[in-house]
Amino acid sequence: MNIADIYRAEILRAAFGPRYSELKAHDIAHLNRIAGILAEAEAAKEALQAKGYGRGGRTFIELTREVPDNSPALLAKMFAPRTPTHYPVPAQRRKP
Repeated sequence: MNIADIYRAEILRAAFGPRYSELKAHDIAHLNRIAGILAEAEAAKEALQAKGYGRGGRTFIELTREVPDNSPALLAKMFAPRTPTHYPVPAQRRKP
């Protein structure tokens, strides 16, 4: 059972009570999409926290606000060719 199935069961339980039946749900495909989106959001939140963003107990929206914008100027600066400030001296030219 994956996390999306768990979310789907929780949604059905919340809507129809503890003795729910999937037959009572009007649109199972839509319910599965919602559960999938919730599972992806949880995985994204865990990935961002693993990269050092956010602390425990913060909402997903608060966590995403901490992530810097990937504006075109920022990306251009990040991936611009780098020119070394100095070149290393070959080993045979180094002074002992």
